[in-house]
Amino acid sequence: MNKGLIRLIGIQIVVIGIVLSVFEFLIENSEVVLGIGTIMLIISLFLKK
Repeated sequence: MNKGLIRLIGIQIVVIGIVLSVFEFLIENSEVVLGIGTIMLIISLFLKK
């Protein structure tokens, strides 16, 4: 996949997780959403393209 695309998706997932946490729309999985977004950002840093 494209490095920029994965980074964009990761950033969007992190932002969604932060919004869920900050505005108290706390579904139980907001920490999981933040974790997945962070992992995608880290993966995008290691991709060459």
